[in-house]
Amino acid sequence: MKLKLLFVGKTDFRYNRVLVLLNGLKKRQDVSVEVYRIEKRNWSTYREIKKKSATVEFVIIPPFRHRDVAFVKMSSNAPVVFDPLISVYMTRVIDYGMRWKAPQKYLVDLLSFYWPDILIWDTKSHQKFLTDKYRLTKRMNTIYIGAETSIFYPIPKPTSNKIIVGFYGSFNPLQGIDKIVKAAHLLKDQPSIQFRIIGSGATYKKVMKLAKSLDIDNIEFIDKVPYEKLNAAINEFDICLGVFGESAKTDVVIPNKIYHYAAAKKCIITKDTEGVKELFENGKNIMLVKNDPHKISKAILALSRYRSKRDKLAEGAYDLISKNYNEDKIAAEFVSYLKQVQ
Repeated sequence: MKLKLLFVGKTDFRYNRVLVLLNGLKKRQDVSVEVYRIEKRNWSTYREIKKKSATVEFVIIPPFRHRDVAFVKMSSNAPVVFDPLISVYMTRVIDYGMRWKAPQKYLVDLLSFYWPDILIWDTKSHQKFLTDKYRLTKRMNTIYIGAETSIFYPIPKPTSNKIIVGFYGSFNPLQGIDKIVKAAHLLKDQPSIQFRIIGSGATYKKVMKLAKSLDIDNIEFIDKVPYEKLNAAINEFDICLGVFGESAKTDVVIPNKIYHYAAAKKCIITKDTEGVKELFENGKNIMLVKNDPHKISKAILALSRYRSKRDKLAEGAYDLISKNYNEDKIAAEFVSYLKQVQ
């Protein structure tokens, strides 16, 4: 008998976490998946969800849709599973410093975590942090994000006399891009090392101002790359940079980019955190450093000089993610858990 799932949310279902899960689930013969996009939270939508949910075992709410949870829960005939991926309080109040929004954002988190029947988290560290903060006692489980290995995979890189140190991501406090810029400044006298930063966002102007004040000419800034072209962009890097932020969120998550770099068989440097160490091992499949520009630059310089070390870390990362955390494995773990609690 097939496990019938209904994904519901006011979203386009194109975020990486959702794509990995959906594409893995759609390959399975024992699962039936339907996606319903909420246009408006009104009476008509309520009835539609009520009708559709009567024929499934679980209703799944995708990441970031905290404000959909109460509406979907009230509309659903089936148990509701919420995969928040973030805490809005952590993001807005802690990361962005919007202290005046603290009561509102705390309440949004609190209600969205209490309404669903089941919560799914992206790391054990994240689960523990938010479970402790909100005193959650409901059913929950950790399902790692993983990578779509049909989209992110190695492409042979042309021989070059330049070592490209690359980063992609949104410009937000989690990323710590200012640390990368300062590390680039420390390596300004290394002509063989070229930095490439892809993305835009909230801290973009601040980062650009910093780069200008340091008179940096070894960083190439590129605007956001479309998702379908991201693998090609990553495969141009020799060394990939993860996150180096200061917030608690930085310490408990494994960002999408880490999975993507690994699936593309790239050497990765990122901040030494409990979240990353749940899957990766320093020196075996990743290089972990303190989020200090001097430590970052030192790691980059060391790896730029030893191709064998870069290859070892890249092979280790690729082996880990391509075998154990691809879309098929993630979907299998998700299905296994739902069948346990069914």
